[in-house]
Amino acid sequence: MNREEKFVTVDKCNLHDTDVAFADFMRKSEECFNHRACKNPKYYKTLSPSQLEEETCEVLRHVAPSTPFKEEDIILVSGHSFPDIMAGKYYGVEVKSTKDDKWTSVGSSIVESTRDQYVEDIYMMFGKLGGNVPEFRFRPYQDCLSNIAVTHSPRYMIDMEIREKREQTIFEKINMSYQAFHQSDNKIEVVRDYYISQGRKEGKQEMPWWVGRKTIETNSDSEIPSIRLLNNCSPDEVKELKAEMSILFPQVILGDYSEAALWLCTHRYLLSLNLRDLFSAGGQWKVLNGKLLDIPYPAVLGKLMEIMPYIKRVLSTNTELEYQEFNSLIYKNSNRLMGWLDQAEYYFDRCCYEVNRRQIRFADLKVDVRDYLLNPDKYQLRHKL
Repeated sequence: MNREEKFVTVDKCNLHDTDVAFADFMRKSEECFNHRACKNPKYYKTLSPSQLEEETCEVLRHVAPSTPFKEEDIILVSGHSFPDIMAGKYYGVEVKSTKDDKWTSVGSSIVESTRDQYVEDIYMMFGKLGGNVPEFRFRPYQDCLSNIAVTHSPRYMIDMEIREKREQTIFEKINMSYQAFHQSDNKIEVVRDYYISQGRKEGKQEMPWWVGRKTIETNSDSEIPSIRLLNNCSPDEVKELKAEMSILFPQVILGDYSEAALWLCTHRYLLSLNLRDLFSAGGQWKVLNGKLLDIPYPAVLGKLMEIMPYIKRVLSTNTELEYQEFNSLIYKNSNRLMGWLDQAEYYFDRCCYEVNRRQIRFADLKVDVRDYLLNPDKYQLRHKL
């Protein structure tokens, strides 16, 4: 779209920059709004969200004649489209408010599935209805979105004081302009990747509960998956999940279950009250091929041997597993099974455990981990004779 097309919408063919005109329109509207609020604060403090939208539309129509914009082009479309108010074909105003005495609130969905196809420039009109006198601010939409929160789907967090605080908008944090983000076909992936990488960068063992694809793509409360207990899953389901966790988080071999537990909750919506037992119940394996071992093996070896058929199947068939997010080395490996075996061997070589108050390094036992895992049928590991 060229500028000449935009000029027609405001009926000013000699206007050099309609965006500047729109910014001036918003400035004048803010002054008008606050002037009215000072004269009748009680009225504005009681406005509902829908009443505030109507009031905003009325203010814009009142101010429009002093700008290149036409009064008749100011249209309230709330409930049908984003943003709430259109000011000509290419400009819009989104209306938000809070009853508290603060400049923050939860905003609109990041998906913007109902966004008007023609709108280019959007301003936020935010009403702070708490305090002695309500206040109103108009700001460029992208300049007042600080973060992302989730109700039933990801929504922007509004902070009308970002610039005053010299803080970053969410778009500056993800290093992408709002224009590029709203035109992106994979907004969900961009946001998921940002929060996961940010957590890792900060060394936090946490994940936003909504980073699973199903949760953040849903637009309906009825589609939100319920959190279930892992204990209520079938034995086959549990083995499949153990295989997926072993692949994505091979550090479970060393007893580190933190990321696996978070993934199980955020990506599979399952809560485990005893995840450790899935990988190390029994503590040690004392019998191999019917013979008592001189030194017991760690239980996790036997647990992995039990689910190797599942691990092999997942690695060969499940291309949708979150390899790239959680185990990028596997994702890049042309032979994922061999790549995973390399990782398993690496962790077993660093595995230490206690036997009769004596620290044992598994690597000193010279166990062929690859053979055990690739050919578990050759071996019979039992706890006792």
